[in-house]
Amino acid sequence: MRVAPLSSFLLLSSLLLAPLAHAGDNITVLNLSTNAQRELANDQLNATLYVQERQAQAAQLADKLNRAINRARADATAYPQVRFSSGGYNSWPDYDKNGKIQAWQGRAEIKLESADFARSAELIAQLQKYLLLDGVQFSVSDSMRKQTEQALIPQAISALQQQAAAAGKALGKTQQNVRELSIGESQPGMPPMMLRAKAMAAEAAPAVTVPDWQPGKSMIQLNVNGRIELQ
Repeated sequence: MRVAPLSSFLLLSSLLLAPLAHAGDNITVLNLSTNAQRELANDQLNATLYVQERQAQAAQLADKLNRAINRARADATAYPQVRFSSGGYNSWPDYDKNGKIQAWQGRAEIKLESADFARSAELIAQLQKYLLLDGVQFSVSDSMRKQTEQALIPQAISALQQQAAAAGKALGKTQQNVRELSIGESQPGMPPMMLRAKAMAAEAAPAVTVPDWQPGKSMIQLNVNGRIELQ
């Protein structure tokens, strides 16, 4: 879906007339709340993959987990467009019905972040030969979110002033004096797209088909609240 131009941003405004909050007989105080929204294509991917093992000895478990993570790190070096980082790393005892340790279990994660969806998909498909995919999340990057917020600020403030002008016209007051103004950070109007994979036993695979993901879009919203005096 094509992103609408700035002039057609949806502006939702609510107007509250403060009950007789006068600094003088000729002043009426308005509390205004306005928000501006814009839909953006998701431009960032975050993925979590993991390995989970069960071994008789704790050292054997650690060795299995470490080998898998080291292999993933080595494979990721061929994809410089994708940022690789370590995730959670846990191990715990597996008790029998008598309360004795019969084995050890563990889980180790890696995290991927990138704006290159094609190369990320290739790397994830390669890693899925020996790792499990916990989830893939598509979202708007911080840089794009901040850039959009800067564009929405004047639009939202203009809407705030228009609301004040409309109220002033109805009350026969033409002068505005902004006493307070608060601008909220951009927030997504809907949760980012998340793909999750069910846990299953990891098995070596000769090949994994590269996924053809559709990252979707997210709604960015900016809230502006103001206290305006009308005369």
